Amino acid sequence: MPMDFQIEPTIVVNGFVFCLRHGDELCHKCTYDHRFTNNYVLQDKLPEDFNENGDYNFEYRDPFNAYALGAAHVPGRGDEDSYKCTKHDKINCEACFDWLAFVKQQAKEAEDRAAWLKKRKKYFDKRDE
Repeated sequence: MPMDFQIEPTIVVNGFVFCLRHGDELCHKCTYDHRFTNNYVLQDKLPEDFNENGDYNFEYRDPFNAYALGAAHVPGRGDEDSYKCTKHDKINCEACFDWLAFVKQQAKEAEDRAAWLKKRKKYFDKRDE
């Protein structure tokens, strides 16, 4: 008996792929992880020393949600639909959907968190002596 396998539809917002139904880059309901595809879009734009200290896992980074970031549907012109930001009313708004800046911010937060944890560990190790 053949399996009834259906691929969930996707949307593209400023070059990044998300599930249509939920707007998730990593959608547990649709069982899709679009981070690999989206990371491929960014890999040549990242500096060579990006995440050199290893505190940030680019491959398994925190996923984004296009709808939570303000993506709104614009009826298609031809075969493809588009998505605009609700803030500037601009299709594929580079200010609202700046994926490279979002990834760099995540990496910076991971680096700061790791530094804080190292500092905390030193404090507790010193205290226990």
